[in-house]
Parts: sequence; C-alpha cells; structure tokens
Amino acid sequence: MTLVRKLATIVSKKDIILFVTFYYVSTLIYYTASWISWGGFKPGHPPYFHFEEFSASGGAQFLISFIVTIPIWYITTIVLGKYTLKTRLLSHILFLPLYIAICYFSLLWVTKIFGWSMYWGGYKVIWTLYTFMLFYLVQFGFIHAYTYFKRFKNEEKEKAILRETTLKSQITALKAQLNPHFLHNLFNSINATIPPENERTRELIVQLSDLFRYQNYASQNEYVTVKEEIDFIESYLQLMQIRLKERLHFSFDVPKELYNQKIAPMLLQPLVENAINHGIATKIKPSTLIIKIEKVRDQLHYTIEDTGVGITDKEAVFSKGLGLSNTKMRLQKIYNADLKIEDNIPSGTKISFVI
Repeated sequence: MTLVRKLATIVSKKDIILFVTFYYVSTLIYYTASWISWGGFKPGHPPYFHFEEFSASGGAQFLISFIVTIPIWYITTIVLGKYTLKTRLLSHILFLPLYIAICYFSLLWVTKIFGWSMYWGGYKVIWTLYTFMLFYLVQFGFIHAYTYFKRFKNEEKEKAILRETTLKSQITALKAQLNPHFLHNLFNSINATIPPENERTRELIVQLSDLFRYQNYASQNEYVTVKEEIDFIESYLQLMQIRLKERLHFSFDVPKELYNQKIAPMLLQPLVENAINHGIATKIKPSTLIIKIEKVRDQLHYTIEDTGVGITDKEAVFSKGLGLSNTKMRLQKIYNADLKIEDNIPSGTKISFVI
C-alpha cells in the first residue's frame, strides 16, 4: 500500500481513475466472453451475476494483474520517465516475462486455495500465458500512449502560457518605451517656455530629460557600456544633490580602460538609489557615496559604498521594495551572480557584486 500511496502523490487523481476504469472494463469484457464461451446460457450453468463465478472466470486474474502492474507502471512511467521513450519500451523486455510468471503462479496458487476448476493442462497453459502477454502489451500500449498524449498537452499548454507571457512582455516593453519618450518630449516643451534668466532651471530640466532618454535607450538594449551607465548615474546624483545639498558627496573610482566594458543596463541605479534613500537621506550629517569598478583577472567587481546610517537587517531590504529584489534577480538570471550587502567601515553600507 505504501507504493500505491506514493504513486498517488505523483500521478493525478484523473490518471488513477482512468487506470482503474480500464481494468474494470477489461475485466467485465473478459468475464463476459468467458461466461458465454463456457456455456453461460446453458441450463445448470451459474448465472452471470455470480460472485464466485466472476472471481474464478476473470476477477481474480485481473486483480492479480492489477496488483503486479502497479510497480511496473511506477518504474516505467515515473522512475524511467526522464529517459527516452525507446529506453522505456526496451525495459518491457525485462518486465514482460516477469509479469507473466508472477501472474501465472499467483493465479495458480489462488485457484488451488479456493478449489476452482481451471484449465491448466496441455496446450491450454500456453493460451493462458498468451492471454497474460497480450493484456500486458495492450495495457502498457495504452499507458505509454496516454502518457505521451498528456505530455504533449502539457507542452502545448506551456507554449500557450509562454506565448501569452511573451506578448504581455512585449506590450509592457512598448509601454516602457512610450512613457519615457513622452516625458522626454514633454520636458523639452516645458524647457522651451522657461525664460533665459532661469538658466539653472533649464539645465535641471535638461538633465531630467536626459535621464528619461537613457531609460528609454536602456529598455531597448540588452547591454550598455560602463561609461553610459556611469554618465547616467552621475546625472542622477547631481539631481539628488540639489535635494540633499551638503549631505551628499559622491565620487567615482572607475578606470578609463573599463569604460567600454559591457553591462546590463540599470543595474547600478537601484543600488545607488537605495544607498541614498535608506542610508544618506535619513542622516543629518554629510555622507559620502563612492561607486567603484575594478577588474580582477577576467571579472569586474562593482561596489557602491556609502557612509550613511547603515542597514541593520540586511535580508529585510529585499522585501521592502522592487529595486534591490529586482536587481538581485537580474544578476542571478543574467550573470549567475549574487548581490552582497555588508557593513561599511567606519559607517554605512557596502553593496557589491562580481560579473
């Protein structure tokens, strides 16, 4: 019964119902044919609805077959499921004679216990063995055909879901391109209405427009250069400096020979934004933000250090917003890299990754 429970947890309830129904129908067909062939309509023969007649003429045989089939079904369908169909079919060369032998001797033992009159002599034994073999081939033919059909339907369902997801992603990407493009044009229109004496305001709007233009550019490209990413971060920090004034100081430690290295766009900005919002903006005293990139052997080491208030619960930061969690997921998917968060010395936080 342990094997039956384990099989029930792997296959669906529908599969089990179909399997039991197949055996029920097969037993009735075999019993009906046997009852008729042995003179079921003749006087003195047991009636059709007779439990012992049913058990002796097919019920016991198919019950034994059902019990023996379960472990073979489990092995060929579940254990060998990761192998090719050819391998699973070849496994029946081993299981077929084993199945016939177990069913035959089990049925012989049951008939002797209950004293049923069975035909076991001469060529009729060959017919019994042939019946077991034929039913084995039929039932596993149905099982493999059903398994293949089920797998085909699941693959079609997955493809449909993938097509729908891809379509939604394309629509989302188009929206992501339209929004920054719309805002970029809007900022340019606003900028044209500002009087010349407000030159600083005009510069800020241009910077903000450039940020949205880069976001639009990044959404259409799989990779950008380190210099493009750094220029974008610098424009962003200059705008943040207007809000935080003397509380924010920043610098870049990036060798020029790394400027042409490729990186997935918008990886650094969420990390920088997190450092400002959670480390520097909440601190009254001035803080420093340093973005470092260095090449060690064939890998690039990215580090964002701040001297802000620091992070006590470093695991909880990934559940507070989309920025860090999304960046962590992108690093894992694109580079198979991890995002590392640790305390900075003497204060603040250090976020790093290696790609």
